[in-house]
Amino acid sequence: MNSTSTRLFFIISVFVTLINTKSAFAQQDAQFSHYMFNGMYLNPAFAGMEGVTKVTGIARTQWAGYQVTQGDNAYGSPKSAVITVSTPLPILDRKVGLGVHFLRDVKGPLAATEFQLSGSYHIKIRDGLLGLGLRSGILSQTINANYNVVDPNDPIYQALQQGKANQIKIDLTAGAWYKTSKFYVGLSVGHIPRSKYTFGLDSVSSRINNHVYLTGGYNFRVGPSLVVTPTALIQTDINEWTYLFGGMVTYNDRFWAGLQARQSIASRDAQKGGKTLANDDIILLVGFSMLKNNALKVGYAFDFVTSGVNAKKRTSHEIMLSYFIPAPWDIPKPKVRTPRYRHEEN
Repeated sequence: MNSTSTRLFFIISVFVTLINTKSAFAQQDAQFSHYMFNGMYLNPAFAGMEGVTKVTGIARTQWAGYQVTQGDNAYGSPKSAVITVSTPLPILDRKVGLGVHFLRDVKGPLAATEFQLSGSYHIKIRDGLLGLGLRSGILSQTINANYNVVDPNDPIYQALQQGKANQIKIDLTAGAWYKTSKFYVGLSVGHIPRSKYTFGLDSVSSRINNHVYLTGGYNFRVGPSLVVTPTALIQTDINEWTYLFGGMVTYNDRFWAGLQARQSIASRDAQKGGKTLANDDIILLVGFSMLKNNALKVGYAFDFVTSGVNAKKRTSHEIMLSYFIPAPWDIPKPKVRTPRYRHEEN
């Protein structure tokens, strides 16, 4: 094993050791089908890695048309939206990146809001660039308790009837990202503090589990105009595993289309019929770039559920927009002509 491989293996081993043992809660983070365009949300080490200032927004409606009426309230399809900003900084020979993201994730009466800052340090390794990053900020959880329950006399339900229960905690994520002109791979561990939410009630205890994200992709150039890019994402909180894998074809660096498959496997009580419970999606992605240097990207993802549809609708929709500009300190300053030294042309 060469020195570069040894170094990468050591970094991956360090992050894996941060994962706690199996916990009792299901995966809690928002999921997006445009993960290959969403490195800043998945991994703080991605901050500044592209060498430009980039803004990305993704909005998702899951199980479109899904609606459940509880009491006087109707809860519709789960909805998620994230906005990220990433830029390199002109310090330490431009080896430092800065990022920020804002997330809103609503699932019926449950809602999560995140606002977090990321910082990364970039190390040149042969033909590639290794980023090491940390992210911290606030993670807010809200419960709207105005819905029907099996036992309306339950003390927890009674305590929450005063209205929305909200609690804010400090969050922390660590990550590593390595990229070359041909491939990239990223690994991150989120919710390191494993914050516990009680909403001020001794009888309530909900803990945010560690979430691990491993993603990668490889660019195969097929002729002068086509690039084929297989991509994959594995995300887990140990109790539940979600796999996304597939590929995209990009034409003339401007138009792309892709097909992905998602499989989620969660632990299930053996007394209720088995050890695992799986759900599958097929995902179609299309998009295009426009403006000078393909600065603006527009993408759309259509998800179709192929199994586990008893409690959900089959289709989900997702829109992605991203726009980049050169970092402010890289924008060339306009030339200033001094009239004193200008000569009129005859």
